[in-house]
Amino acid sequence: MDSTLLPPPAVIRAASTSKGRKQPIRSRVRHGSPSCADYGCMRPECIAAARRDRVRRTRELKAGRPARVPSAEAATHACQLQKTGLSAADIAEISGVAVTLVRRLLRPASKQPARIHRATSEAILGIPLTSVFRRDRLLPGLLGAERAAASLQDLAERGWPTSFLAAELDTSTHTLAAIRSRECRRITLDLDRKIQRLAALLFTSQPADHGIAAHRSRRARTAALQRAPLVRPRDSDTARQPDEVS
Repeated sequence: MDSTLLPPPAVIRAASTSKGRKQPIRSRVRHGSPSCADYGCMRPECIAAARRDRVRRTRELKAGRPARVPSAEAATHACQLQKTGLSAADIAEISGVAVTLVRRLLRPASKQPARIHRATSEAILGIPLTSVFRRDRLLPGLLGAERAAASLQDLAERGWPTSFLAAELDTSTHTLAAIRSRECRRITLDLDRKIQRLAALLFTSQPADHGIAAHRSRRARTAALQRAPLVRPRDSDTARQPDEVS
């Protein structure tokens, strides 16, 4: 390698001995941002960005606008956004806030961060509650698959074959089996909605009403009851038993 392309040794030593924090492997911090200098980067543009940010925060603190504010208001708004159909990934994409922080705000109050940056709070509070209805594409966000897994297990115990469910949901039997067995921990918001809508529809009917043969229904029910102790949460003391079918 050409030595002329390498930075001077003094710069390398300064970077290695700086008091900056260790940058996470999956960090999205880019050169030219204040956080990059906090991680020990010695590039002029990163140092200048950190200096400008420090001056801005000092000026706002003197004006009575602290850099950190209580997170309660932003967390409440994030929960309201989630109820309208936005996932944590959707909120993060719209606001520009890291999805990890959004997920922390969506936790129960006792597990939420006490204070967050004011810019983060303003970014989340700036999302209108009607954002989900103005998006032209399917929601790409991910969420926990626990509710979908429980619905699929309940349907199986009622005698609904996985192949029938996969055809109705326009997905594969392998995908549904992975969700039901809780091997797949997160699914798309769109698939979760499809599963919940289908479950609400099928809970009010019987497999025979949809042309499913009795032997297929019995086989699906038997397999579901055999795997129930393995896939149902251990803390569920009263697991629902399916109705007997003569």
